[in-house]
Amino acid sequence: MKIVLASASKRRSKILESCGIPHRVAKSGVSEKMDRKKGAKFNVLHNARIKAEKIADRYKKSVIIGADTLVLLGKRIIGKPKTRKEAKLLLRAFSGKKMLVYTGLCVIDSKTGKSASAVDISRVCVRKLSRGEINKFVKIAGPHDKAGGFSIEGPGAFIFDNINGSFYNVLGLPMIKLGELFRKLGVDLLGTSNKRR
Repeated sequence: MKIVLASASKRRSKILESCGIPHRVAKSGVSEKMDRKKGAKFNVLHNARIKAEKIADRYKKSVIIGADTLVLLGKRIIGKPKTRKEAKLLLRAFSGKKMLVYTGLCVIDSKTGKSASAVDISRVCVRKLSRGEINKFVKIAGPHDKAGGFSIEGPGAFIFDNINGSFYNVLGLPMIKLGELFRKLGVDLLGTSNKRR
């Protein structure tokens, strides 16, 4: 059985690698949907599904992982910033606030056609930031090709004050939820690990 990650995210691939999960990466090339009227949950599930379905057509006898992450600040749905200026504006908006990070997952067994989907949600607190701190952070670490334009790793450790929920969800690939979806399809994700004690 082959595992295929339908994502261009290097961070998601590194998470699987750190767990010893052998996989290959296949970029779906699909256009991600952003329907603000339908909410974050709808969007991340839709995007995860279309990514996984696109790759499932290419890779037979494989298990495909589709994932998508968005940030919700109040009622505002936030994707990836395109410029440094946009990244700075987002950090100013996040400063001293709590936000929700949504990751949608879709796992497809391309051999059987069976699939399973889920959404994981984490709450992240951002400490109050000065304009100078925002400028330094963006200069050092952004803008990232990530929802909200931030990473809680590296320099992000100085900014993100508290996480309620899955740390790996904030990174973009909630592993406990992913393992649950694999089990629904009759596959033990941990059992695919090539790590040995």
